[in-house]
Amino acid sequence: MRKKINRNVVLNISGAILLILAVVLFFVALLFQDPVFVSHYEDALRRLAEFEYAVASLPYKWQFFLAIFSIFLLKAIVPIPIPISAVCLISGMALPMPLAILVNIIGFGILATVKYFWGKHLGGGWVHKFLVRNDEFKKVLNADRKANAILLVVFRLVPSFPVSTISKLYGAMNYSYGRFMLYSILGYLPKLISYSVIGKNVYNPFSMAFMLPIVLLFLISGLAMFAINGIIQFINKTFKNKENKENKNQNHSLKEGRMF
Repeated sequence: MRKKINRNVVLNISGAILLILAVVLFFVALLFQDPVFVSHYEDALRRLAEFEYAVASLPYKWQFFLAIFSIFLLKAIVPIPIPISAVCLISGMALPMPLAILVNIIGFGILATVKYFWGKHLGGGWVHKFLVRNDEFKKVLNADRKANAILLVVFRLVPSFPVSTISKLYGAMNYSYGRFMLYSILGYLPKLISYSVIGKNVYNPFSMAFMLPIVLLFLISGLAMFAINGIIQFINKTFKNKENKENKNQNHSLKEGRMF
C-alpha cells in the first residue's frame, strides 16, 4: 500500500510541476520581450549564424545527414553525453522545417530500433529486472496489447523516461516491432516537432515562436505524467477485479463439489 501511495504522489507531483513550469515559461515569454535582455544573446546568435552558414556551405548535403544519423547510431551503442533534443535542435537550425522533422524521425527510429533489438536479444537490463519484481508493474507489463500500446505512447511523451530504457524494455517483452515503432514515433512526434521548431527559431530565443514549443513540451509532459498514473491504476484495478472474480468462481465451484 505504501509503495502505491508513493508512486501516486511522485507521479502527481511531477505532473503538477511540469504544468506549473509550462505556465511560468509562457509568462516568461511574454515578459522577456525587452531588447535589453535580447542584446545579451547577440554573440551567441552570431555563432549560431556562423554554424548555419557552415552547414549551408557544405559541398555535399549528404555529409550533414550522415553526421546526424551517425550521432543517433552512436548514442544507441555508446552513452555519449549528447541529448536527443540537442541533435534535433541542430537539424532544425540547419534544415528546412519539413526536412528537419523527417531527419529527426529517421534518427529517432535508428536509436529506438537498435535499443529494441538490444533488449530483445540481450535483455532489458536492470530496469526490466526491477519492474518484474514489483507486483504492480508486473501486472502492467503483462497487460493486454492495447494497454501496453497506450502506455508506450505515454512513456514517449514524458521526458523523464529515457528512450533507450523504454526501447530495451519493450524489446525484452517481445512486443511486436512494427507496433513498437508505430506507437514510439506517434508518442515522440510532438517532441520531435517541438525540438525542430525550437531549432529553427533559436536565433530569436525570446520570440513566441521559440518559447511556445517549450511551453507545449512541458504541458504535454505534465499531462502525460497524470495519464501514466491513471493507466497504471486502471490496469491494476482491472487485474484485481479479474482475480476477485476468479477466486469467487473457484470458491463457488468448491462449495458445489462439497454438496455432491
